[in-house]
Amino acid sequence: MKLAMALCLLIVTACASVERAPTGAGDFARIALLEDARADANGELRALARSGDARVRERAGTALGRMPWPEEGAHVTRALLGLLKDDDAQVRSAAAFGLGQRGDASAADTLLFVALDEHSADAEVEVRARALEAATKLDRLELRQRMLAGLRDADPRVRAEAAQGASRWPTGEPDAARVDARLVEHLALETDRDVITLALFALERRKSTAAVEVFRKYARSMDAEQRIFAVRGLRAIAAQSDVRRDLVDAAADFDARVAGEALPALGMFGDSESVAQLAAATRHASASVRRSAWEALGVALQKDASLYAKLQALGVEARALGSASPQEASPWVRGAMHEAGLRSLVHDEVKGGAADQTLTLLGTLYRRLPREERIGVLRGVAAFDAERALPWLLECFKDPDFAVGGVAIELAGTFDDPRVRPALHTALTFADNGLRLAAVTALLENPDTSDFEPLQRCFASSKGDGANEIRFNALRAVAKGGGESAWPLLVPALTDGSPFVRRVAREELAKLGHDIPEGVVAPHAPIAPLELPHCAASPLVDVVTSRGTLRIELFPAEAPLHVHNFLTLAARERYDGTPWHRVVPDFVAQGGDYRGDGNGGGTWRGSDDSLRHEIGPRKYVRGSLGMPRNEDPDSGGSQIFVTHRATPHLDGRYTIFGELREGFDVLDAIEVGDRILDVVRVR
Repeated sequence: MKLAMALCLLIVTACASVERAPTGAGDFARIALLEDARADANGELRALARSGDARVRERAGTALGRMPWPEEGAHVTRALLGLLKDDDAQVRSAAAFGLGQRGDASAADTLLFVALDEHSADAEVEVRARALEAATKLDRLELRQRMLAGLRDADPRVRAEAAQGASRWPTGEPDAARVDARLVEHLALETDRDVITLALFALERRKSTAAVEVFRKYARSMDAEQRIFAVRGLRAIAAQSDVRRDLVDAAADFDARVAGEALPALGMFGDSESVAQLAAATRHASASVRRSAWEALGVALQKDASLYAKLQALGVEARALGSASPQEASPWVRGAMHEAGLRSLVHDEVKGGAADQTLTLLGTLYRRLPREERIGVLRGVAAFDAERALPWLLECFKDPDFAVGGVAIELAGTFDDPRVRPALHTALTFADNGLRLAAVTALLENPDTSDFEPLQRCFASSKGDGANEIRFNALRAVAKGGGESAWPLLVPALTDGSPFVRRVAREELAKLGHDIPEGVVAPHAPIAPLELPHCAASPLVDVVTSRGTLRIELFPAEAPLHVHNFLTLAARERYDGTPWHRVVPDFVAQGGDYRGDGNGGGTWRGSDDSLRHEIGPRKYVRGSLGMPRNEDPDSGGSQIFVTHRATPHLDGRYTIFGELREGFDVLDAIEVGDRILDVVRVR
């Protein structure tokens, strides 16, 4: 069956069910090419946006909205503003969304007229909603109170965009208290579930102490996602407000996601009742909750090692080193146990050198531990002083498992010690790009002039999968540490083959007060043929994991490139056996990396290729299938992630190309180290 599917997909297309191309297919194909090249091609895309076919205009408007600002400048903004007057509501909606994605602040006034003006607001709710969403993304402080007027709209879709929009605004600006007050005031009147949830989300993101009573109220809501954001809000202000009792209660919530959100704050409190609740959580049925409990205990134990005795009295053993606790089957959880146990020894010298004895014991056991346990040990060791920690970390730079080596490099970079910088310079020469990236990222925290030559050599020699991320971070490190001496690397990078590397070079030169030198012309990528199938129905796939099956519906109409890439890689069995390498409780499960450490990618076109984003107006909900990327929005590849809940901070930032239809219990059970066994198309 697998072979037959592979042959079908490889020989025909990535969609086995293909319909006849629609009228004007040549226009759609041309738009797809121009969008993938991120090029207007001397106005060709703008001309297509004036087509007689509304669907062509809509598709061209979407492509224009994906043209980067300011590289593709005012001419694209003007074209999109013109489409706001189109006769077709879907065209207007696409144009409004695109204006928000581009970030040209000059469009904000017009968008607000379309969204909210009593005389000129659009009659279609969806257009008003997209226009208000777009306006809230643009940096116009003086317009924010007008944007919040959307909370008074009769339709909850517009009110939801006003509430969510406030989450995007900085909290250190003069209007911050007024914004918080408007949201709190509105919550007293709002009845729509989604608007309430998004207002709570915005207040949580803003860490609003003015919302403490609102958070308390909704921490007891019947709606799980409202409880999640309320508890996250309480946790965000725990250092400033007396909310310990509320969080202790939330840690006992029947929904594992809510319980897990409360636990980190209990670790900061560190009192007897909080520790007792954390101890109980270490026996929770959910591995995600157990891990969160141990992470919180690690914080508490490092602050107060005497809590260890209280844990023992509760029947919980933290120092589960070597063979770990026989009651804990998950290596992912045992890694957090190791870290907590080691943190409890950080201030233990007065008790007979238990720290040194433990580290000596670990030296004989460490290599036999699974990856997640070794990483937990390293994170625990990093809590010690440099004399104890650095020999461990520097030795692990060349761990055979690149994931472990990358963590060792990351942790070593947090120490201010003369041994670290030369070791990071050596890591810049490693053949593996994941290890190089870890070294560049570590140097970026505190670069100096001695980093220039190693970073320059690393920039020049980095090739293949992940190279662009290494290179644009190297530019930033050189500029931050070297100032004017960064010119020899920044100026040539203005003509780099990667658009994002060129963008970073321009940004760093601007920070140094320099204009682009005359005569520098950025290369334009050739517009290569790109043939994608037209699917008669949304494909349905089973992602078979070691925990069970996730049945996912794909969205080729919204993200054709991503769907084609995913199905083609699946047909080539690229996902078979790959791990879920990253699980953030109550956020995402991420996998599909052939390397298994989060640094692998590539597309069906090659290991050093990446996907252009196809970000659209669809919102992230529980079970959304998204495309991971680095800071470059056009850096998607083979990896995937699935969300545990609504994640509004990802909306408009990461491509969604599918949604879970069955297997939510499987999604909740996935932990780091579990595997994707197969991806099978069922429709």
